[in-house]
Amino acid sequence: MPHQPTIRRAKISDLKSLYEIEVECFSGEAFPPSLIRRFLEDSRFITLVAVLGDKIVGFIAALIEGFVEEKAGHVYSIDVKPSYRRMGVGSSLLKSLEENLREAGVKICYLETCRDNLAAVSFYLKNGYRACKILKNYYGAGRDGVRFVKRIGD
Repeated sequence: MPHQPTIRRAKISDLKSLYEIEVECFSGEAFPPSLIRRFLEDSRFITLVAVLGDKIVGFIAALIEGFVEEKAGHVYSIDVKPSYRRMGVGSSLLKSLEENLREAGVKICYLETCRDNLAAVSFYLKNGYRACKILKNYYGAGRDGVRFVKRIGD
């Protein structure tokens, strides 16, 4: 099996696989199939999948929108199947997304994660993101979020 995944644009036919990965990664907090369908059908979203062999092992979805008066990419979800973590899949997805966003004229990429998700916090810091805001109760009562941001264009 190759070590580096192939990254490609997600297709509507990937919906079932993406939802299964979302549930595997986030269980009770998983996005519903209707939102994942929106990731695939709404032209403002860039949704990419990581493929190893013939298997989708992860995906990333970001919405192109305005943020602090600049064109920005807002990452809604980055999911990697647990058995494929720490193999570079997440970093490959994030780097490919940033390239796609730059090509679309995006200057800033941002996202949120739970403040106590130390693996995610470490991952984003390692990939050049910086924490810019604590979001009180963002994930429910007593579960603060952290917004991370990275400048990806001039």
